[in-house]
Amino acid sequence: MNLLIFLNKVYNKLSKTNVKLSFSQCGEDAILLYLIHSLHLKSVQYFDIGTNDPRKMNNTYLMYLYNYRGVCIEPDPAFHREIRRRRPGDILIPAGVSIENIRTADFYIMDDSILNTFSRSEAKKMVREHGRQIKEKISVPLVSINEIFEHHYEKDKQLIISLDAEGLDLPILQSLDFSKYRPAIICVETVAYSEDLSGEKDRDIAKLLRGHRYSLYADTHINSIFLDNNLI
Repeated sequence: MNLLIFLNKVYNKLSKTNVKLSFSQCGEDAILLYLIHSLHLKSVQYFDIGTNDPRKMNNTYLMYLYNYRGVCIEPDPAFHREIRRRRPGDILIPAGVSIENIRTADFYIMDDSILNTFSRSEAKKMVREHGRQIKEKISVPLVSINEIFEHHYEKDKQLIISLDAEGLDLPILQSLDFSKYRPAIICVETVAYSEDLSGEKDRDIAKLLRGHRYSLYADTHINSIFLDNNLI
């Protein structure tokens, strides 16, 4: 039996019980699915910025199993084949998200792929403060977040963003044209990496989104989930 069909059957059975299925680091996907159902968002499209592994510790795979579809943006070529194989119904953009008018950038592959980053200072910090290693540096293409939405966002659907860009989450959100593309829900990493969960919270992300009329709905310490005030 096809694995995806099998997982769909498992999920459908679990959804009729009190058992909660989750693939995220801290249950963020279950919260997102709860909001979709509670707010009656029947038509949804997600954009997974920094997909990494298409299932493990992923915030959108549960939505995929629930037959929602979206766009996976992932610069690390090591994951492209797996994303295409595990999520054939999603669009894959094999690139990073630019925050300036540039088309390529150095991408630092770390010894743990969840720490991969375009930020040289972030990569050096991982080495210096946390004993991590830079495995290699590669050049990858970039595309702006607004350009991604212009070409792939289906305007009749509610937009959900999952954002994990290791040190560049705030600049990416700052570059988003909220007047043209207004996500219903934004799930974004808001804590600096640490081995013992002592990382500093990025308060500037919450401040920015409050200014665009979003409210913090949930916080798992690692990620924060913001909701468009127009939906409340």
